[in-house]
Amino acid sequence: MNSAKQLKIVYSSAPVDATSVYMHWVLGQDDPSHFAITYAQHFYELARKFNAKSWLISSRDKKGLIQDNDFRVEFRSLKHQSRSSIAYFAGQLWSGLRLIFSVILFKADILIVTEDRTFWFLLGILPLFGIKVIPTIHCTLWPKYKRPTTVQGIIQKLNSWFFRYGCVEICVVSEDIKDQIIKITKGRSRPIRTFVPAYRREFLDDIKSRSCDNESETFQVLFAGRVEGSKGVYLLLEVAKKFIATHPNCVFNICGTGSQVEKLKAAALEAGIEKQFVLHGHCDRNKLRKMYEMSHVIAVPTTKDFVEGFNKVVAEGVIMGKPIVTSPVCPALSVVRDAAVEVAPDNVDDYLNAILRLATDKEFYQQKQKNALALREQFFSYSRSWEAQVEDVVRKICRSNLDLSKYGRKTAHRPLLNADPKPNSMPKEKTAKTLVGLDKVL
Repeated sequence: MNSAKQLKIVYSSAPVDATSVYMHWVLGQDDPSHFAITYAQHFYELARKFNAKSWLISSRDKKGLIQDNDFRVEFRSLKHQSRSSIAYFAGQLWSGLRLIFSVILFKADILIVTEDRTFWFLLGILPLFGIKVIPTIHCTLWPKYKRPTTVQGIIQKLNSWFFRYGCVEICVVSEDIKDQIIKITKGRSRPIRTFVPAYRREFLDDIKSRSCDNESETFQVLFAGRVEGSKGVYLLLEVAKKFIATHPNCVFNICGTGSQVEKLKAAALEAGIEKQFVLHGHCDRNKLRKMYEMSHVIAVPTTKDFVEGFNKVVAEGVIMGKPIVTSPVCPALSVVRDAAVEVAPDNVDDYLNAILRLATDKEFYQQKQKNALALREQFFSYSRSWEAQVEDVVRKICRSNLDLSKYGRKTAHRPLLNADPKPNSMPKEKTAKTLVGLDKVL
């Protein structure tokens, strides 16, 4: 481990505008473009608790570098992931090697890393340099309902070695991911922890609840997310056609952007349902919040082709007290099952029947709504958050390998989210100094 008196941590994160998150964080605020507390913000909090010298590397496609005292934020594009197979594999290897060299040259003690940056097995070399690796995995290793290809099988076999010997502990966002790790390691992986997205209780401020009691009221179904075929938008269009034919007093709202927006609009127009299958495009936080409020049901029709993570729309729907309609393709189902109607993957009739039942069976709808309200507390709990789980692993590393007293102040454990409605503020002198530094680079 690092012989200096300051802990050094690198975090290779999922795509996020880490600059915006950082600017709001130094002011004691959450980034207003997100409902959930971002994992980048969790990392900044974690680094401050350990008074660590930290480096966040984001995969958002934005050039630049911010250096602010002990905090460094860098953007490294992962454009190769949308290219041909050869370019993809070459890009993953180069991206991984670049990360490894960066971490070694930084003389990091700990690397916290998501699945986006490279193949897991490449990181197995880092423990030889005394660097502890904590993988935090947000998507399944392969599509749940598809067998891995030959190449994927080879990669997962190599990855299994890393999950057994190359990391300290593993943090995952769903039981599906945990099950896949257990499968490829034959039950011999490093300890696995689960976390869920974390939200402030202010998410509920001035929320207007909506029931399904008024038969004359327009029944509203909401889809929020990327408008892509793998996210089930065409499946939902087929559901809407059949639903509207029998229950015309309804609207299917599609919120989000993606490559299929124009094609989906054209398909709705051709079907003659463009007034009831409405594409709203990108919705800012306030508009999306209103869309949640006015909706009766949240549909998450992700298809078998997609490597799904914990779809935050599921959590947000439950927090808002809305029944969810989804399939086991969506790993979030495991923690909200009582508030959801579970359907078979990619099955139009199953989705149709589930939404029909919620629209016509008041008792069934009310029970699912009641269950949603009971389940939402988990998303306000600090102890179930990414930050809490990773913090515990870092403390274990420090106790086992370091004299933590050398590594700056021992900060108090942050209160539970459900007892801490306002984010912690930073000292005024730190805030002022930081903003001056940011002005120079933005």
